[in-house]
Amino acid sequence: MTAAADPAAFGLAGFAGADFAATATLVALAAFLGALFSALTGSGGAIILSLALAPVIGVAALVPTLSVALLITHVARVVAFRHSIDRRAATMMAGFAVPGCAFGAVIYAWLPERAIAAMLGVFLLVLVIVKRSLASRIAASRLARLGPAGLAGASGLFGVLSGATIGGGVLALPILGAAGLVGSPLVATDAAVGLALQLTKAIVFGGAATLTAELFGLGLLIGLCMVPGVTLAKSLLSRMSLHVHGLMIDGVIALGALGFIRQALKG
Repeated sequence: MTAAADPAAFGLAGFAGADFAATATLVALAAFLGALFSALTGSGGAIILSLALAPVIGVAALVPTLSVALLITHVARVVAFRHSIDRRAATMMAGFAVPGCAFGAVIYAWLPERAIAAMLGVFLLVLVIVKRSLASRIAASRLARLGPAGLAGASGLFGVLSGATIGGGVLALPILGAAGLVGSPLVATDAAVGLALQLTKAIVFGGAATLTAELFGLGLLIGLCMVPGVTLAKSLLSRMSLHVHGLMIDGVIALGALGFIRQALKG
């Protein structure tokens, strides 16, 4: 078995001698809990889910596996919001983001696990700072007047981050919002762009032998297990304010980032 096809090379060493059904059961439980919490926070589902799954499948397997799981959820979102998609904005953003995403995914596919952990940890910490800053300044910033050239440049950078990290998708909303999209068109267009990026990542990881048959199966299972978690969260969402949601997700992202950095420094 080559290093690329060896489960141990993708953070599955803890299950190398275990039955696949047992591994799948643990991943399904982690996916359900991660989806439940991500629905409660209102955003950053990939980040929250990655924190739940990292102890089970390892950091090196996160992005390839989640590319399959999120592909399923993005298809559902596109179908649900298909009439609200801003096709011009979606085409422009995806046109620049997809090449960047492919480049970022190639970088991710060839990095050693410790480097991946360090990269994810640093990126998530920066993401918290940027996200909190944008939340308070977006209305008055230059991004609020983002034109076609700005959208193209921001989309390319967003694509690289989305392909090489977990959580880069969070940056799509402020970019689309700065381009003038709000409400359903923003959510729908984000779903369409996200679908293109998740498909790109799945293709790149599959071609690089990073997305093995085992990881594809786990990703499919994760995507299916996200549905009941989100459904259960509906009864709890109305009891939380948006402010609490924001603080909750930022806190979890920060803790997860520190965990990734700690893992990178071990050895």
